[in-house]
Amino acid sequence: MDNIEAKHLYLKKFSDVLLYVIISSALIKKNILTILQEVIQGGADAVQLREKTMPYNEFLAIAKDFKKITEQTNTLFIVNDHAKIADKVNADGLHVGQTDININNARKIIGNNKIIGCSTHNMHQAKLAEQEGADYISVGPIFYTSTKSHEPPVGIHYLHQVRQEISIPFIVIGGISADNIQAVITAGENRIAICSAIICDENITQTTRYFKNLLAKHNSL
Repeated sequence: MDNIEAKHLYLKKFSDVLLYVIISSALIKKNILTILQEVIQGGADAVQLREKTMPYNEFLAIAKDFKKITEQTNTLFIVNDHAKIADKVNADGLHVGQTDININNARKIIGNNKIIGCSTHNMHQAKLAEQEGADYISVGPIFYTSTKSHEPPVGIHYLHQVRQEISIPFIVIGGISADNIQAVITAGENRIAICSAIICDENITQTTRYFKNLLAKHNSL
């Protein structure tokens, strides 16, 4: 399989994503691999391993385990920030923030056949990410979230502007919970990233399934 065919397969897989779960050891109360297995059992389509302060070797070891589990379950696996780790474990893609490695340099490390996503918080960043070759962007935070407390919420109305001006896929992110997800769905979005509302819950599999069912129901309408 050449790079073009491989990239096409990854993009097709990403186009089917409804629920994208972000997993960080800084937030969880039990084993990270158990969390991963529970969110997959609940129906997560994609998972992102996000570790901002973990030592490199520890991150690499966990990423290798994530790759084994996600490959067996056909779940899209994205590594946050660490391009070299994404490349070493053959992750499906990489997600970068505004202060992380830039898209061009990331592409040189992980290759042209993998997915690159980029966090954006305004239209300038969104348009720039698209111009630089991001395969998708995350848009938010839609609501206030402690994991992005330095970024003011962009609000539901912002999604309409993104739909009008951005042609690549985007994921809605930031403070989404059972209390407000319906507002995002009503706004016409069904590709959503969730972190704390799932991985900090007492019943992760059940909660993941709740969110996935909501999104799947909307997607089938």
